[in-house]
Amino acid sequence: MDLSKNFFQIFALPVSYDVDNEKLMDSYRKLQQVVHPDLFTTATDHEKRLSAEAAAYLNDGLDTLKQPVKRAIYLLELVGVNVDFENSSAMAPAFLMEQMELRELLESVAESNDPFLALDQLYERVDVLQKKLIVEFENAYAQGDSESLQLAANVVAEMQFVEKLRLDIEHLEELLDETA
Repeated sequence: MDLSKNFFQIFALPVSYDVDNEKLMDSYRKLQQVVHPDLFTTATDHEKRLSAEAAAYLNDGLDTLKQPVKRAIYLLELVGVNVDFENSSAMAPAFLMEQMELRELLESVAESNDPFLALDQLYERVDVLQKKLIVEFENAYAQGDSESLQLAANVVAEMQFVEKLRLDIEHLEELLDETA
């Protein structure tokens, strides 16, 4: 397996934000049947090392292409756009205000009369926002010019905020399930 290929090439997928997860998983399974370290237990140390590297590369590729934010970052990296969230100050004040509002709603869920209903409503808002950002990313990325790609990078920063909030909602739901 050629580890110099990008993840899309390795899995025989088109370079696109839209990924056919079924095809991704099929390719992953087929490739693992060739490179998995368990198949190389009696091989030379060199072959064992190559197998472990290939398996790790496949796992990293699967993880990257399955996760929307990681996939968006990877797509930008493939076209030479470094996504630097530490120094990104391009987030719109309205977006940041909405994030603060959503965080406040998340913090108040436990005190609501029906915490699970409140979580469902919050999750719906986050899901709508996440889908909106994905469309914005896809449109900006598809343009391909440097200004549009920078816009796509800014959208990815917002996508990260929303993804973190979604994970926090899921975590709170798990905690509420345990205490219910």
